[in-house]
Amino acid sequence: MGFGTLFIGYFLILNLTYYSLSDVIAASVMLLGLYKLSGFNKYFKYSLIACGVFLAFSVGEFGVAIYEMFFAKLDLPALISAMSAVRSLIIGVMTVLMLKAICAIAREVELPELVKKCDRLTVATSTVYSVLIVLELPLSFIDPYVLAVSSLLVILAEIVVLILNLTAIYTCYMKICMPGDEELKDKPSRFAFVNEYRARKAEQAELEAKKRLESLKKKKDKAGRKK
Repeated sequence: MGFGTLFIGYFLILNLTYYSLSDVIAASVMLLGLYKLSGFNKYFKYSLIACGVFLAFSVGEFGVAIYEMFFAKLDLPALISAMSAVRSLIIGVMTVLMLKAICAIAREVELPELVKKCDRLTVATSTVYSVLIVLELPLSFIDPYVLAVSSLLVILAEIVVLILNLTAIYTCYMKICMPGDEELKDKPSRFAFVNEYRARKAEQAELEAKKRLESLKKKKDKAGRKK
């Protein structure tokens, strides 16, 4: 359905050290996942557009990294700061739109806990990336030590937010696309009643998944007819 692909692409954003080399891969994989999901609600479409912008930006970012690798390191701190700020802006906007899309689907298939989680993560993501952008501004009036500690704390907060956002995507992957698959990966038990319980649980999860998918498909078809 696209959540698995989106998860893999978004996971690559966790590379905070050499992101100039991995962003182009992350953006490409996420673009594929968001394209598959774009028919389900408008926020996935908006997130797809934002991801396209991210891909274009990451190509330029990759070009700069290759130039520095084979030729000479650019001694342009203002350019580096500007690129970091733009990157944070694009990822922040794309992620917020993605969370709103997940929230809409979770509300549609009646997953209230996921709805609440996405609402909280939307606020957290907006806050963290806004602070990251501010820290890229020339803040000469702030003590360098305070600035360094603040930057470290915000980077740690970014890692936490990225991981939590990944758990939201994974929840969609398991509960909407492939619920019950985790049982299929388990080895058969030597106790018959355990295997029977797992089979019933997997069957129930599969029925719930079909209901959710049917609901989403009906909504998608209805939106297509309106066009």
